[in-house]
Amino acid sequence: MGKIDTHYQHWSRGLDDKFKETGHAPHDAATRLTEDGYVDIAFTPKFHFPKTSKYFGIGSCFARNIEMAMRTAGAEVLSLDLELPAAARERVIYAQNEVLTKFTPQAMETELDCALNDRPLDHGFIEINAPKQWNPQLHRVGELEAEDQLATAAAVRKTILTIKQADVVFITLGLTEGWTDTETGIPLNDAPIDWRYAKRTGRFEFRNSSYEECRASVSRTLDLVRKHSTVSPKFILTVSPVPLLRTFSDQDIIVANSYSKSTLRAVAQDMFRAHDDVDYFPSYEMVTYSPRSMAWRHDQRHVEPPMVWSITGRFRDAYVEG
Repeated sequence: MGKIDTHYQHWSRGLDDKFKETGHAPHDAATRLTEDGYVDIAFTPKFHFPKTSKYFGIGSCFARNIEMAMRTAGAEVLSLDLELPAAARERVIYAQNEVLTKFTPQAMETELDCALNDRPLDHGFIEINAPKQWNPQLHRVGELEAEDQLATAAAVRKTILTIKQADVVFITLGLTEGWTDTETGIPLNDAPIDWRYAKRTGRFEFRNSSYEECRASVSRTLDLVRKHSTVSPKFILTVSPVPLLRTFSDQDIIVANSYSKSTLRAVAQDMFRAHDDVDYFPSYEMVTYSPRSMAWRHDQRHVEPPMVWSITGRFRDAYVEG
């Protein structure tokens, strides 16, 4: 984010009693955070895109919200163009590209590395309940017959490879908690789907990534896309406001979620500072600091659709030319 109006740089006018009556300045955080509406977050985009730009989304379920809203607004969203085989399509709930949802930086890096470096389609597949196989990189798919799992991986790879043509890559960082297959060393996207197998074999290891590990993974992901792109893509990073469903750490989930989001927010800021082709879009702050009754659905995890549309409108107005 570039320079903003200096009026947005004050939290409040002070603690004097007179401000209880007169209030604070209109753009003070104290005023914006107590208004009955979506919080106004000031930011200045680093760059702008023509309407004809092609978009590709990577990341958690909030990335899926942004994709759908952008397509509805008329944008070409490459990561939505996915045609799954019937066996996998039966597992999705809303849109087929739910299977692309990635939660950790390492899972995003792994998916792109496998596709862009043309690793075998069954790279990292795990056989838990033979003869079915599980691809731990795909969300919701679970175990399938080997032929169906390979066909699903092929369809996903076809979509992932379109990132080479993307003018804009929107990356939503989700969380730091993840699991690794100790036999292959490959990070999993989802937790082990069969806990009896996991406990019996001791094959999977829980890891709550450090700031340094997340930063290195995101940096490698950006480099991967730059190396293989046929254009000169711009990157927009954000942090998903959607909290952990559960924590595998030994902390209260509110504390664990705070660590995940704080760590990834710091990583996004570092990437923004270090690279001219990387911007930070404050959708995380837009949701987190808006009134909970307006921003969140009843589970206090999923963002209300009108809030998503509000954020997408801010994105479009800020970045898209015309």
